[in-house]
Amino acid sequence: MTARSAWRVASISLLGAAVLLLGATAHAADPPKAYLPGITSTDQSPDGCVSCHTGDKTVKKMLEALKHRDMKDMVKSVPEDCKSCHNEDEGLEPMTLIAHSMHYAKGSKSEFVTRHQGSCLHCHAVSTGSGHVTVKSGPKNW
Repeated sequence: MTARSAWRVASISLLGAAVLLLGATAHAADPPKAYLPGITSTDQSPDGCVSCHTGDKTVKKMLEALKHRDMKDMVKSVPEDCKSCHNEDEGLEPMTLIAHSMHYAKGSKSEFVTRHQGSCLHCHAVSTGSGHVTVKSGPKNW
């Protein structure tokens, strides 16, 4: 083997080792993949409230527990129809404050945070093209 061929083999081996080392270092330094339902993972709640609030935790059952008046004839889509009354113009607490305070009331101990990682994208949708944010809404489930 000539000096030139030995140098070539050594440099290729060193280059290969460097690539492996850098790749492992870069991989180890990569932050964990963001949990963004509907963007980086399947959207488990495409209809927002009604996707999650099922069984014993339907919006209707929660409203009954709060002694809210019956809304079955007025509400077709949740939370979109709820906003017709729950806004500052009507003098009622806005849906924004209700939803955020209910989901984050206990901070890191809130069920929404512990079971659903507190992701805003369970309730909100973001257009990956424009960045426009909307509130998900779906047909009432009662």
